[in-house]
Amino acid sequence: MARDTIEEVLKANTPRLMAIEGVVGTAQGEHQGQPCIMIFVAEKTPELMRELPSSLEGYPVVIQQTGEF
Repeated sequence: MARDTIEEVLKANTPRLMAIEGVVGTAQGEHQGQPCIMIFVAEKTPELMRELPSSLEGYPVVIQQTGEF
């Protein structure tokens, strides 16, 4: 059974991720030469880092502090 594409995973999870206080955006990116899901946060806090996933449906998640957009 083929897994969903990263675009499908991102689209399906973005509304839930954006509902988390402190998350300011999501995107598809690349980490160590592999596709990843990026989560942009206003500030990396211990509480927020515990709430965010380290992967989504097999794709790694990279969390980047950007400040408010």
